[in-house]
Amino acid sequence: MQAQSVTNPQLLLGGDRGSPAGRWGSVLAPELERAFGHGQVVSTRMTVGQDGVTAANLFDTQTPPDGTTALAVPGAALVAALSGAPRIHFDYTRWLPLFFSLLSPVVIGRAQLHHNLENFMRDRPVRIAVSTLTGIELPTVLGMTLFGLRPIPVPGLASVTDAITALRDNQVDVIQILDPQGSPETRTAIEALSRDGYRALFTLTDSVAIEVGGQHVPCMRDVLMRENHSALSTLLYAAWTALAGAASLDIGLVLPMLTPPPLVAEWRHATDLAIDGTDIRAMASGTGRQLLDAEACAAPYRQMAGDVTSIMALRRWLSTHLPDWRMG
Repeated sequence: MQAQSVTNPQLLLGGDRGSPAGRWGSVLAPELERAFGHGQVVSTRMTVGQDGVTAANLFDTQTPPDGTTALAVPGAALVAALSGAPRIHFDYTRWLPLFFSLLSPVVIGRAQLHHNLENFMRDRPVRIAVSTLTGIELPTVLGMTLFGLRPIPVPGLASVTDAITALRDNQVDVIQILDPQGSPETRTAIEALSRDGYRALFTLTDSVAIEVGGQHVPCMRDVLMRENHSALSTLLYAAWTALAGAASLDIGLVLPMLTPPPLVAEWRHATDLAIDGTDIRAMASGTGRQLLDAEACAAPYRQMAGDVTSIMALRRWLSTHLPDWRMG
């Protein structure tokens, strides 16, 4: 019997050319071709939208586990799944990770908010710039609840520029910047905010160390432990942990759960070689990304998966607040 091997490998990209998955696909495909060898050509297939949900749905419902197709998916798809969005038709806990690129999203607020956190101003309203009510900023919205504040999401502010403008114009009190070191422009804008009194309150994770104004930015867990440590034992904190992990996923490359082990091993070997390639190292270097191989993905993947009890608590919390948020 002939040994199985990967043939005609394809990357299903969770987004269009300008999305995180699209940008990663353009560097991953050639590096994987070199890693697979034997003249393999790695094709790419883009999908509509930026959040990866369309691709993830296709991956789970139409992709056979034959080792041909790997999905490149951003964390936004996982956040949408955790929130229980009705358009979700995939189960990301049944994927096999090949590699992750992780970020440390940073949360920035008005000076008054920093004072509120330190003095635990319970039920104080705080306006948060969000793309949509259950978008990638959801961990920041839930995080404000864990500090005892009353979050008021302000939707329609998806870009870094729009969020920063809204903060400076006093339309919001808090913004989340997903990729704080991704470009010189973003780094410069964050430093300018800091000089003008808009503090980096915390990062969602400690995947990558972040400094603003020469000061280390603590991760939210450390700030919460200091300001409201009792929240760390709640179901909503457990849900927040999953959300924060999901939001920090710049890109994940995954296979279907039932892919034959020899093909999984071949993909993992090729991916390990690819992410050590010059172009990918150059893309990650200095842009605040932590690259993890398949083995190192296990712990963050468990965090992103959460558990049934905490996820149900998150969805109950959302069902309580979404009607009011939609009313504006």
